[in-house]
Amino acid sequence: MRDRSKTVSLSYRFGNLIVLGTLAASLVLCLILVRPFPEPIRAGQALGDDGFPLGSFALTERSGKTISDADVVNKVCVVSFIFTRCPLSCPRITTVMKGLQSKLQKTSVQLVCISVDPEHDTPQILSDYARRFDADDNRWWFLTGPKSLIKDLTTNRFKLALQANTPDDQDRGAEAFSHSDRLSLVDHGKVVGYFDSSDPKTIESLIAEARRRDAGAPPAWTKRLPAVNASLNASCAILLTLGWFFIRAGKWRAHALCMIAAVSISTLFLCCYLIYHYQVGSVPFRVVGPVRVVYFTILLSHTFLATFGVVPLVALTLNRALRRQFDRHALIASFTFPVWMYVSITGVIIYLMLYHLPVPSTPLSP
Repeated sequence: MRDRSKTVSLSYRFGNLIVLGTLAASLVLCLILVRPFPEPIRAGQALGDDGFPLGSFALTERSGKTISDADVVNKVCVVSFIFTRCPLSCPRITTVMKGLQSKLQKTSVQLVCISVDPEHDTPQILSDYARRFDADDNRWWFLTGPKSLIKDLTTNRFKLALQANTPDDQDRGAEAFSHSDRLSLVDHGKVVGYFDSSDPKTIESLIAEARRRDAGAPPAWTKRLPAVNASLNASCAILLTLGWFFIRAGKWRAHALCMIAAVSISTLFLCCYLIYHYQVGSVPFRVVGPVRVVYFTILLSHTFLATFGVVPLVALTLNRALRRQFDRHALIASFTFPVWMYVSITGVIIYLMLYHLPVPSTPLSP
């Protein structure tokens, strides 16, 4: 009996060592690979639910039709800022938009070019400019309007740079207007991302994101799943703790009931987790600072142990119990317990860090 207890104790310690070793290895990798303060990413920035509402506006399309916020409230749009007298950057940006017109032709995504030179860019001039790029009249709008509204839209609502250059600046080679070359993704009247028009890989990301949003937003109930998943993880940790106390007290039936409930809850968690990420995709961690190293260390160790530890170990532990091989069950269970407990607790921690830590409220500089 003493030898058996000693063996179980060693197995339990080995399980703890596996957890600590995985955590240490994850920390080393994250210290090497994760930047606490990432450099501003010009290529692309998804804002997710932290996007910026555009509010009300009314602009004139090249056809003479008025386009207002009511026309985009139920659309997904890709918006660029250009002006027709621009010799270099704007033709390139518009060429990129032309490529999007082709690649997004089987969607209802609306392309929009807004002139930052409205005093010159009349609807007729915009029409002539649009024809140079074979712009579809219905799928690609070219908009102009009051100068003050264009300025407000660009800088205050899209939060992008716009500045009129002086004649002296232009003599030194500057364009008439300095403006961002980013493409903005707008979903139902809200800016939800910025994408560098000069980065081909980012344009592919823009296309994928525009298609995903055009296909429809995830059902509203999916927003509750992260909290549900955290609750399931917390419940599992509580049941594991109770089961541990019951087995030490010799209460076999209560222990078995706790373990059956823990397995059921973990299975339910896995189903909810897969459903959520199928509907929503990956959720980026946008907090900056040393906490990024902490988060990714926990996430990496959690993911590794959940995939290669908990699933096979729990299955093996249950198999030994169902076959009534209780000596072997106790041995593997003492190894499984610390791994399973770590995964359950870190699942709650990851939820709190990912969804409840404060994140930057404004986009990176254009």
